[in-house]
Amino acid sequence: MTDIDPNSPANLRALMLYDISQRKTMRESIENHRFLDLSIPDILVCILSDVIDRKTAKKSIDDLCNAFKNHKIDKKDHKCCFKRFHNGHVSQVTFSDLPEDVLAEIVGRCDMKSYLNLRKVSYGLRTVIDQLAPPCTDIEVHCGLQKFYVNGALLADSISFNTPNSHLPIEEIERRMPGTLTLLLRNPKLQLKNFLFYTVPGPEETLSDTETVINLINSFDRKLHVKNCSIGVDSEKELIGILQCFKPGTLEQIELLIDLFPLSNEIVEIDQWKQAKHLRLEGFNLPSIDHLLHFSTIEASVDPISLEDLVMLCKNASKSINFESFSLKTVNDIDTEEIKRILNLQPTSSRYLYSIPNTNLFIQFERGNSNWLKIYKN
Repeated sequence: MTDIDPNSPANLRALMLYDISQRKTMRESIENHRFLDLSIPDILVCILSDVIDRKTAKKSIDDLCNAFKNHKIDKKDHKCCFKRFHNGHVSQVTFSDLPEDVLAEIVGRCDMKSYLNLRKVSYGLRTVIDQLAPPCTDIEVHCGLQKFYVNGALLADSISFNTPNSHLPIEEIERRMPGTLTLLLRNPKLQLKNFLFYTVPGPEETLSDTETVINLINSFDRKLHVKNCSIGVDSEKELIGILQCFKPGTLEQIELLIDLFPLSNEIVEIDQWKQAKHLRLEGFNLPSIDHLLHFSTIEASVDPISLEDLVMLCKNASKSINFESFSLKTVNDIDTEEIKRILNLQPTSSRYLYSIPNTNLFIQFERGNSNWLKIYKN
């Protein structure tokens, strides 16, 4: 049995013509149709009728060729269909019956619009597709502006997001969130290259927006698989809340923007911070040097760090097995001459490159730019 209409006009016409050619009575034809109770396009229903009548494959192809003289019947196709029906496989193969690896390849080649349209084809196909990784690599959330981007494109349903009370039941929160965003975040196989989360400082509603997104993600009882994150929020509580939504170990790069609050020691205690490899800070003062040395690379756009911190950084970085480089960009000029004196820098063959004695480190200044330096391991 199948869920396809057995009364397809094309099927009925083909079967009736074939039954007439086989000199069946009207009663025999009707009974045969009742027994079939399924729809197979055009000539296929006639092949199935022959199987039911216990004809041989040769007898079937001969009778079909005689009955439909004006139509070319492919013998290889007939043989395949006859064998399939004879073995009891009478259901039509649908798109959702394709092997999972084939469907995964198809989904992987879709853009988001094609992916969402593909989900609308049928309930069965949607069920299968929702178990595969969606073709989504980047998600960007702007709380306060109610803008949500996927792979760089603004979601059409962003406008549907109305700021709810963050204490509402999670079902109500999901209902008010953009459907596409919720669909993607709920998918356990979602793997993101970039997750960007920004808030617009100002109204209290922005705080509620941020809590809403955090609560929604936390409701899935799993962490998001994210490689790189960029976060600009209003408080350290929000910052930690967002970071803790990500799976430790898969999060490699953390970028923090907007200097609205100092970084305390609380953030350095979470696993997402401890296990990340790259750090970018823009506007924030550097946390304690001790909490930075597990990073391979550090890029900071901050006020000049103290000479004491710089000395400590060089001392510990040379011993660290993880450290690769530290670059600093400042608003005010860096006192390069004082740094040369304190660190006893030794010139190299390159005019702006110096070695740091008793270490495997080099420090580089930039020609004509007294607001930048880089320390890296040889």
